[in-house]
Amino acid sequence: MSRLRSAALLGAVMCVAAISGCGGGPPGGPTPQPPPPAANQPPVIDSVVSEVQRAEVGTEVIFTATVRDAETPVSQLIFEWAADAGTFNGAGSSISWRPPDNATTPADFVIRLTVREQYGTAPAGGERPEHRVTANSNAVRVHNSVKELGDMAMRFLNDFANSSVSADTCVREFSNSCPGKVVERSQIQDNRRDYDVLSFSLRLREAVPSSDKMSGRMRVNCAFTSRVKVCVPGTSVPNCTVGAIEHVEGDCNTTAVYEQGRWWLCDSTFDNAKLNPLRTGFFSSR
Repeated sequence: MSRLRSAALLGAVMCVAAISGCGGGPPGGPTPQPPPPAANQPPVIDSVVSEVQRAEVGTEVIFTATVRDAETPVSQLIFEWAADAGTFNGAGSSISWRPPDNATTPADFVIRLTVREQYGTAPAGGERPEHRVTANSNAVRVHNSVKELGDMAMRFLNDFANSSVSADTCVREFSNSCPGKVVERSQIQDNRRDYDVLSFSLRLREAVPSSDKMSGRMRVNCAFTSRVKVCVPGTSVPNCTVGAIEHVEGDCNTTAVYEQGRWWLCDSTFDNAKLNPLRTGFFSSR
């Protein structure tokens, strides 16, 4: 019996030793540590979009950002809006932007948004850590349509008044979709054949875009003095004398259309107020 008890006691000791060697520990050993907290994730800017794709100087455009963040409510994020020019009104995820009144147009503007997330605790004497993410909006095409229309009409008439400028160059800003381009080119070719323009005066009276900004009309007070080069045989034009000096004045009217992101001329007519001597074809009325 004593030998059996000794053997049992030895087996128990060996079992305890085996358990200790296999990593089992007595009560009161090291406590397992929880995993470290997940790192703070930066915000995500899903989109920055404008309410319109085209705007006029002097008007405001609304931009709206769609933003999300895993830890911080969007209302607590910091939104910083920027552009190369113009002014902002408002704060947060939706603001209005006004293009500069003196912008050279047409021009494309892109708005930049930076979203900041501050998190955690600031170290002694320091600032809280933060994330910064940035995104750009879609491009907005800005116009000063009144100025663009007036300038375009004046360029056309200045070219017309310079007899050395070809008919093709004169109609370079006419839309190919308007029949007025072909008609105007033909009339200018006839004018170049029959006259040399000696002097001219032009005064813009009005340039008016339509309410939907898809068409426009311009009126210029114009006067031309020219020398007759050719009298075309077989016409009913009276008093045609080669070398004669003729003067016409009236309203040069043009129309415009908006295509492919810009204004184009469409048609041109001349309302004759004074023609001396009487002669047609200098700036034909249609």
